[in-house]
Amino acid sequence: MEYNEHVEKLLDELESDTGIRFSIDDNNNNQSETIKKLSRLIHRFKGDENRGFFFRQFLLGQLSRDEISEKRLLYHMDQNQPWAVFLIAFAKPYEPYALRVISSLFAPGADHTVEMDRTHLVVIRQLKTLATDEEIKEMAEAIMGTLGTEAMLSVKVSYDRCCEDLSGLPLSYQHCNQAMEVGRLFMEGDNIFGYHELGLGKLVFSLDPLVCREYLEDHLGDFDFKELDPETRNTIRVFFDSGLSIAETARNLYVHRNTLVYRIDKLQKQTGLDIRRFEDAITMNVAMLMDEYLKRYQEDE
Repeated sequence: MEYNEHVEKLLDELESDTGIRFSIDDNNNNQSETIKKLSRLIHRFKGDENRGFFFRQFLLGQLSRDEISEKRLLYHMDQNQPWAVFLIAFAKPYEPYALRVISSLFAPGADHTVEMDRTHLVVIRQLKTLATDEEIKEMAEAIMGTLGTEAMLSVKVSYDRCCEDLSGLPLSYQHCNQAMEVGRLFMEGDNIFGYHELGLGKLVFSLDPLVCREYLEDHLGDFDFKELDPETRNTIRVFFDSGLSIAETARNLYVHRNTLVYRIDKLQKQTGLDIRRFEDAITMNVAMLMDEYLKRYQEDE
């Protein structure tokens, strides 16, 4: 594109944004500098909207190193300050008031809300010092709690550890995405998912489906998890959460010890695994995660 054509295009964009027609008369800059300064003027006018667009492109890995450096200077971002990323998932497309509620939580200028699509927002926080994992989790809880109490919205929030500098944001966003997927799949009933707190779910999620099928066949033969009724599934989960303790599980399920033992014996006949044994309990836990993962994988095919 020739210089005059490029300048006219930028002036047209500036007029569209401001409603004012500008022209260039006296100009001490060379052609390249004129184009750069006109572009910066447009970016500055657009302000936060453009900043959000920059963050979206940056998180998705759509910017070159030079573009990142240029926008970082344009928006006065400190390369070496720590950052934190939070992904918010809404059950249905959110309304504009959700953005206002989130923005009320944090400092203007230092914190940014980025619209990824109609059901996902990313909150990026620029911090003064490195935050601990617990502090990051508390921020995630604050986001979820505020949206719940002030906007009456049920959301799920995922987060990663604090980034040491700006360059870590794209990877942190990827971690948040994976935490959201793994959490939704394996952590039923939870609403906050930390990337480094996903346990075995993160490991299973990274496996090839073929490996999962082989594992299930090796350890459970032709047993199909569809044979397990909801009561048995819940019994298994509570038994694991209770540290494989018969007494503790019976208390948590509000059932007699003999009833619980009957259920476990019945499960052993079905699967060949006695979950009272630590090794069999691990096998069953992994197998249940793999079964959930394979169901999700088949849905996506």
